[in-house]
Amino acid sequence: MCQTPMNESWSSHSNRLWAARLVAAGSISVFAEFAVNMPGSYLGSYNELTPFGTGYAAWTCLAVLIGAWAWLSGRTWANRFSILFLCGNVAVFLPPLAVDPVISGVVLLWNLTLMGIAIFSTPLPPLLPLDSAATAAGQLSRWIALNHRAVRHLLAVAIVLTISAVGYRIGSRLPAQTVCLVLDGIILTLTARFLFLSYRAGSRIALVVVVPLFLAIVNAGRPEVALSWLGVYNALVLVMVLARSAVIVDVVRHFFKRPALLLATSFASSIAVGTLFLSFPAASSDGVSVSPLDALFTATSASCVRGLIVLDTPVDFSHFGHMAILLLIQFGGLNIMVLSAFAALLLGRGLGLSGERAFSRALDLPMARSAQQIAAFIVLATVLLEAIGASLLAVSFARHGRETGEAIWLGLFHAVSAFCNAGFSLQSDSLTMFSDDPFNLITMCSLITLGGVGFSVLGAAWALIRGRRQPNLSVQVRLVLWSSLLLVVLGALWFGTTEWHRSLDGLTTTDKVVNALLQSVTLRTAGFNSVEMGLLHPATLLMMMLFMFIGAAPGGTGGGIKVTTGAVLMGAIPAITQGRSRVVLFRRTVPLQIVYRSAAIAVIAVLVAFAATALILASHPMPLRDCLFEVLSALGTVGLSLGATRELNPFGKFVIIAVMFIGRVGPLTLALLLGRASLGRVTHPDARIMVG
Repeated sequence: MCQTPMNESWSSHSNRLWAARLVAAGSISVFAEFAVNMPGSYLGSYNELTPFGTGYAAWTCLAVLIGAWAWLSGRTWANRFSILFLCGNVAVFLPPLAVDPVISGVVLLWNLTLMGIAIFSTPLPPLLPLDSAATAAGQLSRWIALNHRAVRHLLAVAIVLTISAVGYRIGSRLPAQTVCLVLDGIILTLTARFLFLSYRAGSRIALVVVVPLFLAIVNAGRPEVALSWLGVYNALVLVMVLARSAVIVDVVRHFFKRPALLLATSFASSIAVGTLFLSFPAASSDGVSVSPLDALFTATSASCVRGLIVLDTPVDFSHFGHMAILLLIQFGGLNIMVLSAFAALLLGRGLGLSGERAFSRALDLPMARSAQQIAAFIVLATVLLEAIGASLLAVSFARHGRETGEAIWLGLFHAVSAFCNAGFSLQSDSLTMFSDDPFNLITMCSLITLGGVGFSVLGAAWALIRGRRQPNLSVQVRLVLWSSLLLVVLGALWFGTTEWHRSLDGLTTTDKVVNALLQSVTLRTAGFNSVEMGLLHPATLLMMMLFMFIGAAPGGTGGGIKVTTGAVLMGAIPAITQGRSRVVLFRRTVPLQIVYRSAAIAVIAVLVAFAATALILASHPMPLRDCLFEVLSALGTVGLSLGATRELNPFGKFVIIAVMFIGRVGPLTLALLLGRASLGRVTHPDARIMVG
């Protein structure tokens, strides 16, 4: 096998990175020239092209070409030339710092950082001898080794510039978009071979990455749309390149060993990306960016499938904003289900043959043979059920006078929101317009229930349909089914009894029953309402608080402490009164570890609710009932509101954001942390403590 000389591989590796740095620095500087607003000066306003600006842009492009050529051809003066070029950029953008500190400050910081690297840093460590084998895998490895740093650098800069030009519309539109387009063209030239080699090496993801590129070409007549798809292409390629980095592989392994950290990080990342997109002017109905705090609140509520809002979703957000919210809801719902399955796998201790058996036992899915298979089952089941629900809801919206295209869109949005138990609606009054439409309400009830029962129940149902399971279901499935059924029936009876002549007044008997059923189903986690919340009886609100605290089933899209947690704690009561040392459910003994875990989850949830309620009451003139209702709605991932959320000040919004995040990742994270077996062998004497 041929080997490339070490000095040659190091030289190419390092020089390509510096060529990419110069291209990126030049792109940022030219972009900033058209974004800095400095009227009457040598740069002019952001939509003005001065003679100096024209000359500076031309010189920057020429200098980038010279510097990149010098680095790639190994010229000895390339480093000195780069330092002079960066110094020139610093000199140009130093005066604008007084009038436009944000953009000028970013350019100065970027160029000064590169100058410091050029002057003080040591050369990159030499590469290992590169494999020059003729196989596709060998060629791909060689390409990655030589180019991954340079390509990553350009991709990151291109994504930032695209977000600035298209998302936030910074700078003069045509020049800024031209800079992005030129940089994207360079990236396409560099990454084409990477995608080709990836495909030849067996990676079919390369075909998916090409789709945004095709859509960008189709929308060539609309620059903003085309650049948006190119931005998606850049992001996907960046993920592919990062996935082959040794550092990223180590980070992924670190997360897999710490599933609680993986869970929290995945939701935090989703919230950060959602906040970015919802803060775009295009996401707002009036073209003016919503405040960062409101964008953060909405992104957290959508990612954590809460449904609490501080802005009116159908009024304050545009169609782009609605699309972003829908994607956040879908990711949040799938994320919690897939990661719950992954958590069950890890708690099964092992990944080999024994691990697969433990995985099947933990999920109660005998057809599941690997983590990939259960993840595929969850995704396919979600898509199928949401598609059926969207079709039925589209018919319902069409019957209410909506045009075909709008009815399909509304059906899709509400189907995803219902299955993921999110509670977001594109009607300001939620589902009150359907209070006399049993077809719509029953469809919503079905979607909410199917999303909330968890993947173990869905898997057991699919196994029964395919005839692969005996009728006797596992304790997990039976406990979820019976607990959920009991709560739905009790909730419907309570709601119907107390609200028959109040919020349900004026409806037919059938409509009253269906509305009571919907409210019983939705109040545990979904957050839709088909009646006016302000008309509800205090006894109904008390019942709703309890049900919101309990929530849905583990492994589903719902929240709360989970019905199984409540069932285990309730099962402990007769065990204590009868003097038994173990909790027994369905003639099976519940391990003490699960009982302790359930008690810990419930106690911590109570403490979080108490602390959040106290903080909001201390900073807001708000009735205790309204405050506690909002907190429990946030903690239980429900989304029902008495209107207090929109009255929160910034501090109160941060409190609710924290509660929503804790309520989404907290119970499962705590279960993972408490699920680790203790290795301690030290025992202590028993203590006699009087309680109760």
